[in-house]
Amino acid sequence: MSADDMPATYRTSRLQRGLSVLSVGALLLLAVLEATDEGPLLELSLVNVMLTGATLLAAAGYGLRATVRVSETAVRKTRPLWTDNVLRFEDIQRLHLPVTTEALWLYTEPNGSPDLSIEAQSFERFGSLARRVLRRLPQHTEIQDPAGRVEHYRRGGDAAGENQTDDG
Repeated sequence: MSADDMPATYRTSRLQRGLSVLSVGALLLLAVLEATDEGPLLELSLVNVMLTGATLLAAAGYGLRATVRVSETAVRKTRPLWTDNVLRFEDIQRLHLPVTTEALWLYTEPNGSPDLSIEAQSFERFGSLARRVLRRLPQHTEIQDPAGRVEHYRRGGDAAGENQTDDG
């Protein structure tokens, strides 16, 4: 079995994880200022503090724990506080690579909304991830690529600045 046939897990990008750590830091700062009566936050209501904290925790959870797993038969996007998205390759009818952002939008209905979207800025080694997905798509899948990125991914090219560690 070649390395490309093995399931691969892609975690969130360094940028996404960094923003998550900042969210946790902001939450801790907010809690310390509120607990010590030292800051301008005293005028905030407890509800506002709780809503801000919950939002920051959700953002931190997403950034630190979201993954995309590409296996032989399916692609799975797992995020805390959300239902996992699992698409079997045989069910994918259309793949769209948008012009405005580097991403994969996967559809099970040709004219519906994307059933799964994966953005390059959110996940490490996006070139490797895109290459794996493209290689596993069924022959009948329609590929829309107005930006002309498919051949770059199929040849094995990775985006600049991408973390090129192992595919594991």
